[in-house]
Amino acid sequence: MNKNVLNAASTLPLADSRGIVRRTLIAMIVMISAIFVAVIVTLFSIANTLNTQADQQNQLLLLKALHARQEAIRTHLDDNANWGEAYTNLHVHLNTNWAWDQQNLGRSLYTSFELEGVFVLDPDDVTRYSVISGKLVHTPFQSWLTVPVLPMLHQRLQQSGGKSVSQFAVVNNTLVLLAAAWIQTGSDDTIKPIPGPPSIMIFVDRLTPAKLRAMGQEYGVLNTHIHTHARQVDSDKREAGFPLSTSTGGISIEWTSSNPGGALLTWVLPSMVFLFFATLFLALALMRHAMLRARLNDESTFLLEQGRLALAASEQRFRDVAETTSDWIWETDDKLCFSWISGRFPVITGSPQQAWLGRPLTTFLLDLQPNYRLTQWASSASVGSHLALDQCLYFSPDNQPHYCNLVIKKVKKSDGRPGFRGTATDVTQEVQTQARVRYLSEHDELTGLPNRVQMRQFLDRKPLKQLAHDQQIAVLTVDLDKFKPVNDLYGHSVGDKILHDVSARMRDCIPENGLVTRYGGDEFIVILPTTQGSNEPERLSDALLSRLTQAFHLEDTDVFIGASIGIAIAPLHATDANDLLRYSDIALYQAKHDGRNCWRLYHPSMKEQIVQRRELENELRDAIHANQLQLVYQPRYDVHSGKVATIEALIRWPHPRLGLLMPDQFIPLAEDTGLIFQLSDWVLATASQDAVEHFGTLSVAVNISAIEFRVSGFVSRIHHVLATSGLSPSRLEIEISENTALSDPDRVTEIILSLKSIGVRFLIDDFGAGYASLSYLHAFPFDGIKLDKSFVIPTDTSESARRVVENIVGLGKAFSLHITAEGVETEEQLTYFESLDCDALQGYFIGRPVPLGELKQHLSMQTTSPTCPEQAD
Repeated sequence: MNKNVLNAASTLPLADSRGIVRRTLIAMIVMISAIFVAVIVTLFSIANTLNTQADQQNQLLLLKALHARQEAIRTHLDDNANWGEAYTNLHVHLNTNWAWDQQNLGRSLYTSFELEGVFVLDPDDVTRYSVISGKLVHTPFQSWLTVPVLPMLHQRLQQSGGKSVSQFAVVNNTLVLLAAAWIQTGSDDTIKPIPGPPSIMIFVDRLTPAKLRAMGQEYGVLNTHIHTHARQVDSDKREAGFPLSTSTGGISIEWTSSNPGGALLTWVLPSMVFLFFATLFLALALMRHAMLRARLNDESTFLLEQGRLALAASEQRFRDVAETTSDWIWETDDKLCFSWISGRFPVITGSPQQAWLGRPLTTFLLDLQPNYRLTQWASSASVGSHLALDQCLYFSPDNQPHYCNLVIKKVKKSDGRPGFRGTATDVTQEVQTQARVRYLSEHDELTGLPNRVQMRQFLDRKPLKQLAHDQQIAVLTVDLDKFKPVNDLYGHSVGDKILHDVSARMRDCIPENGLVTRYGGDEFIVILPTTQGSNEPERLSDALLSRLTQAFHLEDTDVFIGASIGIAIAPLHATDANDLLRYSDIALYQAKHDGRNCWRLYHPSMKEQIVQRRELENELRDAIHANQLQLVYQPRYDVHSGKVATIEALIRWPHPRLGLLMPDQFIPLAEDTGLIFQLSDWVLATASQDAVEHFGTLSVAVNISAIEFRVSGFVSRIHHVLATSGLSPSRLEIEISENTALSDPDRVTEIILSLKSIGVRFLIDDFGAGYASLSYLHAFPFDGIKLDKSFVIPTDTSESARRVVENIVGLGKAFSLHITAEGVETEEQLTYFESLDCDALQGYFIGRPVPLGELKQHLSMQTTSPTCPEQAD
């Protein structure tokens, strides 16, 4: 082998070996460093502990020395103060000869005990006797000491009962030990105490620097002193100390520490550093030797490793491909029994490899046709030939269907025997997606019903022109009634649930040979093959209406809808599918026009009516946009004030082709087509604007369709009209029919209360002609009722009609409602209803509906008589 190639090839393993040795070296250095750092830290910790212990011991010794000096001075003071002769010669009267000359309290206290001050103070704290530094002088104690300690001494003597007490004080940066005691007779019974407070004897011991050093040396503590900032300290000396509390403040007593920890570090630390570097050098030498041996080992094993890698490369490459591909690979013997399966097999199929080894491939595949093709091909195939099988079915362990595409090749194995190898590509998701696409192309996703595509296929399966002489096909177009308010009130999720339930009910009604499809929205189409002369379409329509009018149960309420059905039959009405669907839709339109919740069979006359109705719908839409509609106004007479108090706005449509159309001729059309909302907005805006500009303080009444209460936005529309026109809410009256609140009482009540809160009034129009009842009046917050004219007109001739009217008026009064009688056309009726205490009257006798200009003339001529000029004439 070429030497350069060998050197280049050997670079990789050598680099790896050097990396291992380098990492080992770094790890060892880090470990050795960590050990030495830990040892040094421990050494410093031990040194610090030794210093701390030494300082604590010295502190205890100094405290012991101070306590011993306190005990000594208190003992000397007790010997001198608790003495009968001292009581006689110092307290009863001052005998200087006894005290000084005879040395009972003289120089010996200074020379023997180093007491710089000896004082005797009378009960008034006046210094009677004083010896300072071994000399008899007359110096007051307070002026000599210069610090106020007498109050403290008195307090402590009171607490000790006059026995000796001691206390440290700081005077001119010098520690002073004070001891005080009451002068008492002691054990001498021959001396009688005199009444009054005792005198005080005070000993003063100044602990000068020399005394402190000597006291510390006595206990082995060097250079004891009081801390001062001005004191110079040698840099190589370590100072230690502790605070001492005195009566005049705190001080710090310090000394030169013996520093045993420093001595330890001085001797041990250099040795440790030397040992660290020596160990590090040895480790580096060992690592260098290890790297040389690693290089030799790598070079000797490289050629053998290259051969092993070359042999394993092709196998590893094959395994990598086999384990990372989305396919699973397999091998069988000449009888198509699995002898090897790749690792992707359990991942894709869910079955363990061992479960299928030794079992035939034909058992794995469940489709008979692929198995037959595979068996036939395997028996005659030559080595090297291929076979491809698409969408072969098999089942996973959880019994779920899966699909795969197989590619098979006949091979000769290394032992010379024939066999087969191949790949299997899982196409389950692709097959399921295709099935889902096919399903969605023919079914409605929400209800699961066939859609219009499958409906067309159903119709095309039996061409309408080729039906047998006694065969017919009925097409039923079913449209849900009152479904849009359900969506508006409860949301689309509830609407979807109802559509799903509707589809289930319709399936239950349709015979097996029929088809029900969702055509779109809330419209369904039923196709029913039947025989001529049979009334099956009619019976099916009745069954569908019966099921669809039953309650749909939600979680907290029941929803009721209905349906309208149009029927067209082939070949009776048409032999073309498009015509048949169109005619059933026309029949549906007729059913809706006839009141909904019913079915209608197509008749040719319906087509013309539908065309006319649609023309009228388009003309009404144009009339609204072009402002071709007009309002007329009818006055309402207030009985109590004797004047017209309210004007009712009534809409008229001057049709250019059909002449003047009354509301009952186009309002139902507007309600069916949804134009009622635009229409009522125009009426509200126009009437409100006219009232502001021409009616003075009179109120204006507007009729509102019940449909407008079933959708959201009515309250906001009223607010917008009032804000735009400037009309006061208290001048607006809204008249609604009795059946307005029946579909959704809670919603209607909420709307009424919301508008009543700003002053808008609500009246029941045509009361008594619909579903009026006591509960109706009690449940809804109406302001008044308008008695239908069908009750008013017969009162001229019928006594029973009068009794009915009287009961209705009494009923309204019982509920505190404003009563208006509509249809008053004679003076006798006016007089009669005034006698019943009605609140207002309306009718042709009061005033006919007239345009705005004519109404303004009538209002300008208004007198206390309810009769307008038109009737007066």
